[in-house]
Amino acid sequence: MREAEPGNEWKMDYERKIKEILGPGGTVSRSIPGYEHRHQQVRMAVEVFNAIMSGDRLIIEAPTGTGKTLAYLVAAALSRKRVAISTGTKNLQEQLFFKDIPFVRKNVFPKLKAALLKGRGNFVCHTRFISYMRQPRLEGFGHNDSLKEITEWYRKTVEHGRGDRAEMKTLPDDDPVWPEICSTMETCLGKKCSKREDCFVLKMRARGVQSDLMIVNHHLLASDLTVKESGFGEVIPRYDALIVDEAHGLEEALTQHFGFHFSRFRILRLVRDAKSQLAEMGEKADKFQKTLNAIEIDGRRVFEGLEGLLANVQGQRVLLPRLDLQLGELRDGLSKSLETLGAMLSNLPKAPEEVRSLIPRAELARVELDTILADERNDDYACWAERRDRALILHASPVEVGPMLRSKLYEKVPATVFTSATLSSGGNFDYSKSRLGLDDDPPPTETILDSPFDYSSQTMLYVPRSMPEPNSPGFADALAPVLEKILGHTRGRAFILFTSYRNMQAVHDRMQGRVPYPLLIQGSRPRTRLLQEFKDLDGAVLFATSSFWEGVDVQGEALSCVAVDKLPFAPPDDPILSSRIQRIRNSGGSPFFSLQVPMAVIALKQGLGRLIRTRSDRGVLCVLDTRILTKRYGKIFLKSLYSSPLSRRTHDIERFFEQ
Repeated sequence: MREAEPGNEWKMDYERKIKEILGPGGTVSRSIPGYEHRHQQVRMAVEVFNAIMSGDRLIIEAPTGTGKTLAYLVAAALSRKRVAISTGTKNLQEQLFFKDIPFVRKNVFPKLKAALLKGRGNFVCHTRFISYMRQPRLEGFGHNDSLKEITEWYRKTVEHGRGDRAEMKTLPDDDPVWPEICSTMETCLGKKCSKREDCFVLKMRARGVQSDLMIVNHHLLASDLTVKESGFGEVIPRYDALIVDEAHGLEEALTQHFGFHFSRFRILRLVRDAKSQLAEMGEKADKFQKTLNAIEIDGRRVFEGLEGLLANVQGQRVLLPRLDLQLGELRDGLSKSLETLGAMLSNLPKAPEEVRSLIPRAELARVELDTILADERNDDYACWAERRDRALILHASPVEVGPMLRSKLYEKVPATVFTSATLSSGGNFDYSKSRLGLDDDPPPTETILDSPFDYSSQTMLYVPRSMPEPNSPGFADALAPVLEKILGHTRGRAFILFTSYRNMQAVHDRMQGRVPYPLLIQGSRPRTRLLQEFKDLDGAVLFATSSFWEGVDVQGEALSCVAVDKLPFAPPDDPILSSRIQRIRNSGGSPFFSLQVPMAVIALKQGLGRLIRTRSDRGVLCVLDTRILTKRYGKIFLKSLYSSPLSRRTHDIERFFEQ
């Protein structure tokens, strides 16, 4: 890898190279018909390159239309360092790997090597697949069609594939066989696995070692940081610099991964695997039967007790209350039985690795159970429960991920770049820096790029003159007639974005048959099909909630209006958010202005960002929550939006489209 020379000559030299690639008449402009030069893109590439070469931290907001992906790819390739690029989703990973990087390789850097890295759960495990196929209980299973497809695919992928489930285009996401045969951390035998040389996960990592760019996602990044700190290997091969794209979603991904998750199914699977592995090694199960039965029975009783404790609690996600005496005793019994199982397995002479792998699983289950259901609340974790498919899942989520990032990432990889179209609130990065642990010394370089779009002529912002308070009973009733007027002026062609399913359904039902446009609603069809129908149908209107607030790209006149029902404040009773609010309050801060308002501002910027995707797009932004103009915090929202002219008359919407 090339290192930077002393002085600033190298910076000036590479700045010229970046301009030759991305500037007017440059390499990229000659490769794309009708390419429009954006000075913001050049500036971003220069700043990302400087951060990588200097080992600095950079936080940079690149509005829609900047071309940030191409900017940081050019910068990373020019650095000649091994760079990991983390994205928010697998879809963005694949777009980078199969679309953007091939373009860069074809037109700019022909020798650029890249690898697509995914979590081990995407790959089949040879050992688990073979073990699963040996199980006699497969006879009469209800998913034989799925198993047949997987078996045929397995034979092919062993010969010339990569073991990635994505190679099976028709396998459903919720296929019941896949969780039994995929690679997992807790079942991996590591160096003692007899199939290690053929391991698809290790082959993927080997491709990463030989590459210049490694394309990962936030969850894989979190897994890698955890594994490297534990000293038990790595998920992502070592890299010199990290670029985090869609960085506004990093905290949520880290919160999910740095926490613990516990379920009754996990206990049952441990017991099942123990019985199966002990039987395979010929060990008599009699001496283990009492302990395994105790784990199974106590596990059932613990979860039944929690169900009773939470029976009258409203909502799907709730903080765990203090355990009563009886439930505490059941927890202690389950914890003791898990400890006993680990000790008994440790004393087995000449136990194979499949059996020995059960020991850390039992110990980890014990530690996490004691953490989640502790008698005294741990202020570092929000301990909560959720109902998922009628099952109760327990969680312990970190209240703050910033300190973890400092120790796991910043101290080891100083060259880190955080970018997104939505990272600032009120014209500064205070919120994002505090959430990502970037508010410490040394401070990061901060850049907010201006938008390449002319919002003053391409858009207008509409806020109604009067509306009921968003939480009032008559809010949905008042929304429908206002939206009817708006859609009459825009001729449909709108996203109506809601902060709750209840409001979405209520307003949709009220408007059904009252407007002469096709009304589509989230949940009626798969997301991709809904989007395609929206683009195909003339004047279509889509009613949607949070999943459509970001990651959706509709260019041209098909989308000419985005309306949001109210400012997207997260529910304050959410268990993780309420714990964070309490943490800030305990330290003497103002959680509303330092946490809740910036969160809502970034969410609003994401939602309204669906409207203008190119310099030729025009449209109306409608915020139907008058608090944006009447409350003191509304000024922060307005300052965070672009310079769209404000109107409070629906008639101005018609005049806007007549221009």
